[in-house]
Amino acid sequence: MDTPLKTSASAQDLVSAFGGRLVGDADTRVSRFASLLRAGPGEASFLSNPRLHDQLKASKASLLILQDAQLAQSAGLSCTCIETADPYLYFAKAAGWLFARQRQVGVGETAIHPLATIDPSVIIGKRVRVAANVVMGPGCVIGDDCDIGAGCLLGAGVEIGSGSLLYPHVTVYHECIIGERAILHSGSVIGADGFGFAPQPDRSWLKIPQLGRVRIGHDVEIGANTTIDRGTLDDTVIGNGVKLDNQIQVAHNVTIGDHTAIAACVGIAGSASIGAYCQIGGAAGILGHLSIAEGTIIGPMSLVTSSIELAAKYVGVYPLQAQGDWEKSAAIIRRLPELRRQVQKKSS
Repeated sequence: MDTPLKTSASAQDLVSAFGGRLVGDADTRVSRFASLLRAGPGEASFLSNPRLHDQLKASKASLLILQDAQLAQSAGLSCTCIETADPYLYFAKAAGWLFARQRQVGVGETAIHPLATIDPSVIIGKRVRVAANVVMGPGCVIGDDCDIGAGCLLGAGVEIGSGSLLYPHVTVYHECIIGERAILHSGSVIGADGFGFAPQPDRSWLKIPQLGRVRIGHDVEIGANTTIDRGTLDDTVIGNGVKLDNQIQVAHNVTIGDHTAIAACVGIAGSASIGAYCQIGGAAGILGHLSIAEGTIIGPMSLVTSSIELAAKYVGVYPLQAQGDWEKSAAIIRRLPELRRQVQKKSS
């Protein structure tokens, strides 16, 4: 089989892998996914948003994934279709699968750039790509099918699971462990010292050694410039399937349960424990040494000051107002204790 066939997939390949009802030519082949308006011959697209129905008529995609093939036929299209209840999810699975298939063809064997600096004790798996100016310390272990981008720094004893992708300029401190199929975006820092200092009698601060690690599970994605600090004694732990957006701070000894998703600019203080399947909105703050129940949803810019034992949606955002109105509201809030005393006095 020649390379174009290896780097593309037929409609039947997709149905065999992910299900769905095939309508049209099972031998239709596609090499990539694109938007409805940009997809052309040899490419696939999908329709999941009803507001984009009008774009169907202009699509030149060879393969469409949608809920009802009749929509494409009504738009005058003769392309092959795959019917599925959730086209967006189908697209996500199929596109990831196609990308992995193409990578396997493009990376036949491990390739290490001559400008990489790799300790002789490092163990590197099959079909690994190591770019220029990568540094790997003693005892690192890199699994099969990994991509280590330019300028990444891996400290001594770091372990990277199979199929992981580190974009350029990721830093992973010593002895941290990253699971399989992880994606770490540029500027992320894994395993920096936690912010731990003991006050001394002269009011100065004595650094507390940070002796733990960071342990990251499988299928985790970590956004650009997100930092995850190592534990003081025990490890900071990120569960399987966790998704962290850009510019998040995860402090020492935090635990985040499986498949929790956290949006940008969230700050999580030390030793907080966040359950599985939680959703935390952008710029929220979570104080240390508290726990959040599995399945909890925290609204954006909310401040969590105590443990949450009952899963629900919690929002603590003060509504936006014109400055004059806000000043009046703030003045009333400051007087609430006094007003409460006056009410209690009148009612007694």
